[in-house]
Amino acid sequence: MTALAAPTRAAPLLQAPPAFARRSRAPLAVARGSRRRVSLTRAQAERSDALIERLRELRVGGCFWGARPPLSMGCTVVRCPVAGALTLASDAKAMHWADTEALGSGIDPWHLLDHAARVIAPHGDTFAILARLQGVPTTDSVTGEPLPLDPDARRALAWETLVEAHRYHEPFTGSEISAEAAIDLLGEWRRHIEATAGIGVQFGMRPWKRGQIDRFLMGAARAPRHAGRGAHALARAGANKSAIAIWPSRVPPDFEASAAAAGVPMARIEDGFLRSLGLGVHLVPPQSIIIDRRGMHYDPGRPSDLEALLSQHPFPPELLRRAAALRAAIVTAGIGKYGRADRASPIALPQDRRNVLVVGQVEDDWSVRMGDVAGLGNSGLVKRARAHAPDAFLLYKPHPDTLSGHRRGALDREARGLADRILDRPCGLAPLLEQVDEVHVLTSLAGFEALLRERAVTCHGVPFYAGWGLTRDFVTVPRRTRRLTLDALVAATLLLYPLYLDPETGLPCSAERLVACLASAVPRISLLSRLRRMEGKIRNVLGGAA
Repeated sequence: MTALAAPTRAAPLLQAPPAFARRSRAPLAVARGSRRRVSLTRAQAERSDALIERLRELRVGGCFWGARPPLSMGCTVVRCPVAGALTLASDAKAMHWADTEALGSGIDPWHLLDHAARVIAPHGDTFAILARLQGVPTTDSVTGEPLPLDPDARRALAWETLVEAHRYHEPFTGSEISAEAAIDLLGEWRRHIEATAGIGVQFGMRPWKRGQIDRFLMGAARAPRHAGRGAHALARAGANKSAIAIWPSRVPPDFEASAAAAGVPMARIEDGFLRSLGLGVHLVPPQSIIIDRRGMHYDPGRPSDLEALLSQHPFPPELLRRAAALRAAIVTAGIGKYGRADRASPIALPQDRRNVLVVGQVEDDWSVRMGDVAGLGNSGLVKRARAHAPDAFLLYKPHPDTLSGHRRGALDREARGLADRILDRPCGLAPLLEQVDEVHVLTSLAGFEALLRERAVTCHGVPFYAGWGLTRDFVTVPRRTRRLTLDALVAATLLLYPLYLDPETGLPCSAERLVACLASAVPRISLLSRLRRMEGKIRNVLGGAA
């Protein structure tokens, strides 16, 4: 049984970055008003321990989005009484405010605590609270007395500041949430901010997509400026000592080499795997992107950030449970890359034969150009699938961008003759995957979506999900030696690698939030998208995309 610490009137420990707070439908934390001292029960003490551990794991609380200046280890951090600024000082002079090094106030407190041997601050200050919860020796700058760090005192402090002092609201809907959910949300926001950190310039973004990419890259401040030419992007990044965010297929072929020669880092951007409610070719902006500093997930010739996650991340049980729940939600709602597939009437398939789905792609897509190492193309894929499944019922599904009339990828005559059926009209992938026994792909994301539904997948190229023991592979990647579970693959691919935006507020959100939105959303077709669809139909009539 533990007595609560004295109530504090400081700012809430769990705070939203100002740029995010302005777009929220409700403030994250609201003071509860007067509180009374109580004793913690065993269950409350255990919850306090869990809250402290979650804070430390996700490194949130205070202005966690703040700057991270160079610091020396073992310093004393002092909350200066003038404007609340932080300073560094030696132990001997800390209380005299002399010979101190001013840091300002907008510093990531976790960065400070990584280097601090001692903290001096008012006992109700958010930085002092975090220091005590982290176990850093802390002195009250008002009384000069050390603040207790024993387990009972820290549990009481966590309960008072995180549970009793404030109630919390989800920023997307305004509904009330628990302290645990608020911490998880801030953890997602910290992940988003860190993924976009250091990007000072954008280059190669399509004009219709720029507004949405700006929202992704805004981070805790403002979005990086767009450069119209590669030379301007390199010059600006060099002057700012920043990275350039590029859309790889939209920059000159030699741009990355020029950036490397100039010592300018790249942040490569692509659509995420749960992209949107509608096709990109119809100019529907993405609700998910990936940012990769090493390479790109579709380029097996070099490592990527996703490959590093799949190769090295520990995947603790809690993360795997979250991945399993997300996978179940995606499958139940029938969600794929382009949103929810309506439950159309099942396609008539034979009951006495193995049904094999062969999924076509846009043949000039970068994932095909880089991952189709045998140069099969869609026609070669069908021919090899037939050779390895001579008695199966072969169902071929063209890529939706090909059917829309905007991209190339038609089968040759021989391949068309090998397929038992070709789906020559748009068809949702998710319901189809429920009907077939096996899926053959070059590098298509359809193979990953089939794995989500526990279907057998054969990869004729090298997609990101091949080589981990979950697929039958015709090509090996020597770097990929780890054997993964399906939920580990899902955790890395959908929880840790992409970034997501809430469709309603434009705020960074979790994969679970976006899946819930996609499951219930009604497509909104813009005038630009309608014109794009009409253009595709005209091309199909004229044979321009064949």
